[in-house]
Amino acid sequence: MRPTVSRRALMRAGGLTGLAALLTACEGGDGPDSSSPTGTVEPDDPTTWPPDTTLLLAARQRVHGYLTALDLVEVSTGRRSRLAAAWGSQLDTLEQLVVLGGVPLPAPPAEPVVTAAPDAAARSTGPADDADRTSGAADGDASTAGPPRAPAERLGQVLRGDVSDAVRDASTATPAHLPMLLALAAQHAASAQELGAAVDWPPLAGPQGAAAVPLLAALRPAVFGLEVLAARSRGEEREDYEAVLEPLAGLTRQVTSLAGRAAPVPPLGYDMPEDLDGAEERRALARQLVGDVAPAALTTATRVSGDVAQLTGIARVVAEAVAWNRRLDGPGAAFPGMTAP
Repeated sequence: MRPTVSRRALMRAGGLTGLAALLTACEGGDGPDSSSPTGTVEPDDPTTWPPDTTLLLAARQRVHGYLTALDLVEVSTGRRSRLAAAWGSQLDTLEQLVVLGGVPLPAPPAEPVVTAAPDAAARSTGPADDADRTSGAADGDASTAGPPRAPAERLGQVLRGDVSDAVRDASTATPAHLPMLLALAAQHAASAQELGAAVDWPPLAGPQGAAAVPLLAALRPAVFGLEVLAARSRGEEREDYEAVLEPLAGLTRQVTSLAGRAAPVPPLGYDMPEDLDGAEERRALARQLVGDVAPAALTTATRVSGDVAQLTGIARVVAEAVAWNRRLDGPGAAFPGMTAP
């Protein structure tokens, strides 16, 4: 497994900041402590805020808008639950980071990012998810109950339109928050696709050179492993592996080209578990192989900080890994490629 980028250190650092402020108060110090990161914060003066606070607040506003709009669009119960859980976790984390920095949270936006359909004729069900295909009309009945809703694609279009701005914001972030903000952008891009509004990514521009090597180290064994799994399976199981293998192999070729001379010579093969006779064992290995791609991509982000084109490429890789994980029935993640705090 590739090492993952962790938000735990961020939260721990915030906790220590709060503890330091508390100890200062217990000692009876007079006035703000200039040695504390939050001691000189003025709520109305952004120049006194900790680094990246404005970026965190902008991301919080976007996520709050998506979460609110989720109840206004026509989407299956299963998909609504998954997206609500992911975006709710994102919102909680962003707000914690802002508050730990000593900045009070402003009121969330009042206007929804989408509006309800004007009449029943405008109602439309979004793309069916895996739960819809297996559970029949149960989710569909739940999604069409109540007042008219806008098509799910309308929320997807909002998400799609925000991806460029989100990556551009991330490109200005400090290394402490860059991977997290990029993971958010990728998750939102994958959600846009799930809601029927796939992002039209530009040609892959990064990571380039030596920065691409860690990503290649995850892509190459994933391609090899899925080839083996596809060869050992049949029917729908094989179709799932092949549906992931084709874009994965194409991405690997592109990243190899971007790495150029820095790309190491690929080995002749990779070690595989001996017990691959059962479908569950094969599916678990496929998810593990694909699961290594997003964290490997995020580890390259700080190497190309400030380069919007290359960071867009990294966000695209993470977003595609999210879609592959979903195809393999993997668990969703609020911050794909990162460990939970």
